Amino acid sequence: MSESIALAGPVPRQGPQSFLAFLRTLRDNSIATFGEVAFEEPFFETRTFWRRVLLVHDPAGIKHVLLDNAENYGRTELTRRLLEPGLGHGLLTSEGETWRRHRRIMAPSFHHRAIQSYVPVMTEVAEGLAGEWGSLAPGAEIDVARAMMHATLHIISKTMFSQDSDDIVDVVERGVEQYQAKIRPTFFDMIGLPRWFPRFAAKRVADAALGEFDRSIDRLLSARREGMDAGANPDLLTRLMSARDEETGGGMSAGEIRDQVVTIFMAGHETTALALSWVWYLLALHPEAEAKLHAELDTVLGGRTPHFEDIAKLPYTRMVIDEAMRLYPPAHTLSRAALGADEIGGHKVHKGSTVIIAPWVLHRHRLLWDAPLRFDPERFTPERVAERPRYAYLPFGAGPRICIGAAFAVTEAVLLLATLASRFRLRLVPGHPIEPQALITLRPRYGIKVVVERR
Repeated sequence: MSESIALAGPVPRQGPQSFLAFLRTLRDNSIATFGEVAFEEPFFETRTFWRRVLLVHDPAGIKHVLLDNAENYGRTELTRRLLEPGLGHGLLTSEGETWRRHRRIMAPSFHHRAIQSYVPVMTEVAEGLAGEWGSLAPGAEIDVARAMMHATLHIISKTMFSQDSDDIVDVVERGVEQYQAKIRPTFFDMIGLPRWFPRFAAKRVADAALGEFDRSIDRLLSARREGMDAGANPDLLTRLMSARDEETGGGMSAGEIRDQVVTIFMAGHETTALALSWVWYLLALHPEAEAKLHAELDTVLGGRTPHFEDIAKLPYTRMVIDEAMRLYPPAHTLSRAALGADEIGGHKVHKGSTVIIAPWVLHRHRLLWDAPLRFDPERFTPERVAERPRYAYLPFGAGPRICIGAAFAVTEAVLLLATLASRFRLRLVPGHPIEPQALITLRPRYGIKVVVERR
């Protein structure tokens, strides 16, 4: 495969940048703040005002932060300021024993057997979307990023909460888009105002973006409470409402349940939807990879709907998804605050320092990847994966806080891609701009407009 195909993305910055220029870039598209040196060196130290910042893109150093000494590295204040106005204290933002208790409660919904039970819902949604695409007029254009968001929202709604309403899916979709568009880092965030400083603007934005969503969640919780005695659904919502702490016997408060429901709705669909959006973009640019994918799907499925057992028989399909998440990781940047002094790879870390691990940089790092800007799904053959450091690839994070829904997301992605790509190929609309924009997640700024062609 040639590396001559230019992929969408900002060119690494050359030279220093003023603070105001950095802040403007950070608010608009945070991956554009990384300079050329970030992609060439395993460690890079800098400062933001009085705050020390260490970029770590050395696999051993990453393992130290996310696994070996994970207790010393908590969520940064900036991460909390961006997420907590909307997500409250859900699984993405809580810490310590609260996080551990909530994770234990939610884990059964993401175990292997539970995921297998969700497959019929996933394929039902995929088949429904295939039906919609099959009814399109020749040459019709769609935004495949929006289509993937809608599909994965339906799946998370039905599997986690036993709901399959277009209304709640539309409400979540609007809320997530507004929240990501409006919650941006400010000057006051960057200088590190204390947590007690009023954050009226962020609260107003969150209320405006998610108010309709919160009202829908309230109705969902009320309806479930009324129906629980008559026979509860064994879904995540029921587990959240009926769970009891082993030590105290106490359950989760209404506020805690709300925060977890919002977190799962908002975060639970995005990773898969964004990964698949970039898959379609990359396949449209690389017909050789697309042909290999089609050949595997034709051989294994022969035009039928995939089942759970088929996933293991579709290795190239999975490799396509893995490579798309390398080049366009939905969770583009991880940041941690050092709770105490430490040392990473010979670099001193002071208490209060910020440690940045950016999958956007890590997955394109010139010391770790051969021809890093080339789309090559076969990087993810078992043999090549075994040759690579484990912490060179972090599509779902790592360590104790690895994404609880990683296996769910991969299963969902393989089934959606297999169902749709076995029947259709997508062609990019000429002239439509494709630009990855790193807000809370890595989204295509203008969507991804395509023409759907029947195979």
